Amino acid sequence: MNATIDLGNGDFLQLEPARRAFHLYPGAGGAQVEVTLRISKAQDLAQGIAYRVSARMYVEDNSDRRQRMLCTLDGAHLVTPLVRAGEVQLSGFVTDEQLRIVEQLRAGGDLWVNLRLSLTSVEWRADSEPPYQPPQISDQELEELRAANEGREPVSLPPPGTKVVFERPLQKQRTGDLRFDINVGEWAAQMTAIEAGTFVELLVPLAGGADYAGAVALLREARELLREGNVDAAIGQARKALEQVRKEYGTQKLYEAATKKTPRTRTLPERWAIMVEDLYSTMSGAAHNDEVTKEFTYSQEDGAMLITATAGMLKRLAADRQTL
Repeated sequence: MNATIDLGNGDFLQLEPARRAFHLYPGAGGAQVEVTLRISKAQDLAQGIAYRVSARMYVEDNSDRRQRMLCTLDGAHLVTPLVRAGEVQLSGFVTDEQLRIVEQLRAGGDLWVNLRLSLTSVEWRADSEPPYQPPQISDQELEELRAANEGREPVSLPPPGTKVVFERPLQKQRTGDLRFDINVGEWAAQMTAIEAGTFVELLVPLAGGADYAGAVALLREARELLREGNVDAAIGQARKALEQVRKEYGTQKLYEAATKKTPRTRTLPERWAIMVEDLYSTMSGAAHNDEVTKEFTYSQEDGAMLITATAGMLKRLAADRQTL
């Protein structure tokens, strides 16, 4: 995850994301994006050159890996790279609608970013003229010049064969690509900081070894299927994971007893059992194709909700396992 840009003089610029490269800050109708990069030179052959760094930021769709333009980023200051790495900070702006779309693109996974970098510098190019040769004039013209300049200070001319060297400014632009990922936890923390909606990431602890490893594996498969757009298959895997909860809590018997009571008179375990059984029943529509369920259509958001609810039930089960 670094970019190497050829400077054309045997030296190279190297850029990579800083340890905490990505930050979001609240804005009006969106958020300010800040990306921090580490920048250095391979050998520092040409010293003292300052660069203005900018980039176009693209994000990847986790379902088909296509890149989509998000925003432009600009450096606030010029940077003069050395062999010892320094930092450059780029900033831009994204709207609330763009953030919502990014959430759909990453589909609960890591966010992959590609920066199409542009580095602009003003460098001095040394040019020279052919060796100086004194003008060729006739003796009469020479006498006339001497008469015209009599009494004036003599003009110093370079000796024959001297090269006249001068420098002129030259703007140069170099480009490169830097691709890196923003992991789920880092992205969620940044979205929380700007109080924007995000997918729920829920850790399900495997207490006491691999007791629920099979159910958690099914849940991971469900999330991957959802990212790929296979909503019904994703819900089907989450439904299989929920069977562990039903078995451990004995929710079917509790549900039968609870439905014979009024809602106000149900115990707390009975109320939990109704939630589990209703969740299971809702997900069953994705696996069955009977007269009732054949018309059921589940959206990506439906799948995210059902998978997250199942994860919550597994997390609760892991906490209660000692009392069951």
